[in-house]
Amino acid sequence: YRLYLSSGINAEYGGYNTAWTMDALQSILPNVPMYHFDMATVWFGCNDAVTPGHPQHVPLEQFKCNLERIVCRLAAEGIQPGNILVLTPPSVNEEMLDVKYGPERIRLNTVTGQYAQCVLRVAEERGCQACDLFGMFSKAVEGGAQPFTDGLHLNEQGEEMVYGVVEEFVAARLDRKWAIPDWKELHGAT
Repeated sequence: YRLYLSSGINAEYGGYNTAWTMDALQSILPNVPMYHFDMATVWFGCNDAVTPGHPQHVPLEQFKCNLERIVCRLAAEGIQPGNILVLTPPSVNEEMLDVKYGPERIRLNTVTGQYAQCVLRVAEERGCQACDLFGMFSKAVEGGAQPFTDGLHLNEQGEEMVYGVVEEFVAARLDRKWAIPDWKELHGAT
């Protein structure tokens, strides 16, 4: 095992969509010289993709523009596009959502899938890395996995799926100069 010295900023805003994030972007990405970002993950779409009329809904074209602006802002912070991982929204479990929130469906896989495809297009057009969580979660559910607590929010299994993707992305980009030996290696312990 190798350990890496690094630090990060978790700018997760539960319930936000891309429109509200655009308004808060200045506080999320402080323009302070002490901050230097080498890589970033961008994960939007679940809230934007709710049905029209819901306060969180953002029309698909506006979602695309917002996502492009977020990626461009990260690039303006000095992050190379290849070091930006853009994740699609995962699929949802509509039946679980019905049980938890009632039969009025505001989240549909047919709509969320359109937003996921939009994320993949933006990543390709901007030269970013992409992860199709929509496809990954759809396949996992088809295979019998249940990565959700309520049909939308991730349980431990779902979180581990996302963590694996992000961990692989980060590990592939960490500069070896930041690697330090495991303490066991320092003292010959096994």
